[in-house]
Amino acid sequence: MIRLRAALSLALIWLVLCPQPGRADERFWVLWERFEHVGEGCPSGPNCILKRDFKSRLLGNGSTQNLYRLFGAISPGPNTVIPPSAHPLAPRVCTSSDTQITLGFDPEKTPKSVKIEALRGIDAIFVDLRALKSPPGYPDHFGASIHDEFVAYLENAGLRVLDETQIAREPGQPRLSVFFSFTDRDGTCDYVYSVFASLAQDVLLSRDLRIKVSAGVWSFSTSSTAANHSGTERDAILQVAQALVRDHQQVNPR
Repeated sequence: MIRLRAALSLALIWLVLCPQPGRADERFWVLWERFEHVGEGCPSGPNCILKRDFKSRLLGNGSTQNLYRLFGAISPGPNTVIPPSAHPLAPRVCTSSDTQITLGFDPEKTPKSVKIEALRGIDAIFVDLRALKSPPGYPDHFGASIHDEFVAYLENAGLRVLDETQIAREPGQPRLSVFFSFTDRDGTCDYVYSVFASLAQDVLLSRDLRIKVSAGVWSFSTSSTAANHSGTERDAILQVAQALVRDHQQVNPR
């Protein structure tokens, strides 16, 4: 029998894999657990926390028969006591169905939502237009002035606009980016311009919920040549706020 200190325990795990249809292959692993109690009133006090750390190594199959006996895979003798296979503190071996069990549904089988559903539940965003480049004929503070008007429109509609520090504490960290570009090849102020906006949030991939990225979930665009556009550059940029509020209120009725 191998005796270890109280802070160490040693266990073996037998994983059965199926690399080919109709054939079961086997791998044997050794698992080393280091655990300690941290806090007050240990080990059984309400303020005591059990911290666990695992290390694993793959074993060769040279001693297969001995490993079978260790796991009780061969019929035991009449006086042999086989311990239960599932200890309450045994580490879990994750399977592809764990996500479904945890969430109560399979993310891969969930129908895709309509795009504006990504706005449901959002009550605050980050946006900063002060760095927008001024088009020909406009003062240098074009971005700053349109920023204030843009923010006022959103907040009057019930959407809070937060700064960088505040948005970092919001679920999903919704961030609206607005891009304004123009082309004035002849320098005559007879130019065309376009506006594109994208709202990004932190999302998890349905195929692997351990992967979280910031991804665009809502967008809007217009330009001076758009059939339904009228007004100035300022009006085109404010159309982003109007479109965002329209879609937001559609899935978040007051």
